[in-house]
Amino acid sequence: MRPIIAFLSLSLLFAGTAAADEPERYEYQQEKMAVRVRLVFYAETPGEADAAQEAVYRRFDELNRMMSDYDPESEIVRACRQSGQSGGPVEIGAPLYEVLRRAREMNRLTGGAFDASVSPIVKLWRRSRVYGRRPPADYLERARTLVGNDKWELSADNGSASPRFFLRVFQKDVRLDLGGIAKGYAIDEGIRILKERGIDSALIDAGGDIRVTAPPPGKEGWTIGGVSLEESGGAAYYLTLADTAIATSGDMFQFFEIDQVRYSHIIDPRSGEPLTARSVVSVIAPDAATADALASGISVLGPEKGILLAESLPGVEALVVTSPRGGDRDETEVSASGRFLPVRDEILKKEGVR
Repeated sequence: MRPIIAFLSLSLLFAGTAAADEPERYEYQQEKMAVRVRLVFYAETPGEADAAQEAVYRRFDELNRMMSDYDPESEIVRACRQSGQSGGPVEIGAPLYEVLRRAREMNRLTGGAFDASVSPIVKLWRRSRVYGRRPPADYLERARTLVGNDKWELSADNGSASPRFFLRVFQKDVRLDLGGIAKGYAIDEGIRILKERGIDSALIDAGGDIRVTAPPPGKEGWTIGGVSLEESGGAAYYLTLADTAIATSGDMFQFFEIDQVRYSHIIDPRSGEPLTARSVVSVIAPDAATADALASGISVLGPEKGILLAESLPGVEALVVTSPRGGDRDETEVSASGRFLPVRDEILKKEGVR
């Protein structure tokens, strides 16, 4: 894929000296992990830029083969299936182990609002979306018995020269869904690859989950547009960010109706039910995997508990915009912490909500 290149003007360091060359801006887009993945970074040469983007997109493909719950032969699906059949642990690779380890930690931090084992419930509601009716109560209750950190475990053998990692599920139908954290982890891996290649100023945007590094030349940071519940299609606010990540979770476009009830695509793992309140949650965190998982978890927790959780974690800030029961704008509430506090005030003023 050919890059879109923007040439930066040269600047003079001192009067009477030669202008110093600045790196050029390169931009790429490809579909990965079922979303548009956009890379923007500053590099010295076209060859350097092309090699870097190829390495990043190749890593996205590798991680998708490990972590997709849609692919019956992905590493995560095969490991769950094999462990469920054998009753014992199955060896997995280090990247999958790391993402699963972090998913367990996010489950603990959110009190179960984020849960990688929610896959059986998610699949039931996916079918409901297609057929237009709720899952049968007995099917849903059965699926709920397969959810929780106590349904699976991780272990590691560090006794040899090369550590080995294992996953074990305790029931044959336990399945793990990393959709709430894998994309963020892939973004972090992409940033790692760019940094290793000497590219210090970069942005990776995967379906709206974003991580940025050092600011573009001559700038204070990267300008990021955010959304609220308004459906205008434009940005509701802007933030200038550097060396951080931001992720957004919400049901602006991903929802369905059954018997005149509006259901979000976001599932509460504790109840097995989709959310029915409209919401948009944005989270700033030190890395994209954390931001990705917390955006999902705080969506389930709701404004009060979600903001308290964000405030308890170093480097984490959150914005929660909700409309109870899917109601109109007059019912919309905005809660925020940290750098999102001015954004909250801006949204309240612009949209006339409380």
